[in-house]
Amino acid sequence: MQAHRAPSEVRFRVRSPNAAPRRIRVIALTDDDAEVRRCAQHAQHVNDAVQFVLARELAALLQTEGADAASILRSVDANTSALNAWLGTPDIVVIAGREGDDAQAGAVAAKAYRSRGVTVSGVIGAGDDERARTGTADMLRPHCTMLILPVGAGYLDDLLAALGA
Repeated sequence: MQAHRAPSEVRFRVRSPNAAPRRIRVIALTDDDAEVRRCAQHAQHVNDAVQFVLARELAALLQTEGADAASILRSVDANTSALNAWLGTPDIVVIAGREGDDAQAGAVAAKAYRSRGVTVSGVIGAGDDERARTGTADMLRPHCTMLILPVGAGYLDDLLAALGA
């Protein structure tokens, strides 16, 4: 016997289980993050549904060198074929990095994915110098569905495992 559910509750229920494997894309804000590198190596050997890319690849594609994030976000044409090819068709996107990383290209990607209805999570760990707050998380915050600021290492591993990667 099923319990009666209020209409506000029903809209959050999953209508059918996820039978197809998820397509997860992890965008690394930098290539010198040990945790992201470890997760990428693990995913490469275990699960081909997780793809790791670098934000600097998108920055090079958009030629964002030296431009401020606000002007980049205003001028991005999310329908260009090169951008569509780089973005791909993931179900879930995770933008991973540390406070202090350049998040301009990550913010552009997050905005483009959100406009397509893709869930975007940001995982921004503490930087090398916790006193030096450069706004990495602040730049991503408006464009992410969820932004996580973990205190310790290992959160990205746990998140990917919870997503089935």
